[in-house]
Amino acid sequence: MDKVSPLPQHGSVFFDPRDEDRQLRVSYHSEQDVFVLSLWRREMCLGTFRLPAADAARFVHVMVSSLAEQSDATGYADTQILGA
Repeated sequence: MDKVSPLPQHGSVFFDPRDEDRQLRVSYHSEQDVFVLSLWRREMCLGTFRLPAADAARFVHVMVSSLAEQSDATGYADTQILGA
């Protein structure tokens, strides 16, 4: 198994609401111009996915547009979704 490196400066950790031992870590690696999404269980990495930076806008668009559709259905403003 590859050596696990600490989370880079540009990254974040998200906890699964079902169980805080499950985490999604997202990090940007400028040297390869990729985002790495990794699934963790406690301190063990279970798998990774390398998302090319060129595809990041489409990835974000899927999430934001899905939230926008939901907000339209519930009456929330888009600015609440984006944290503005």
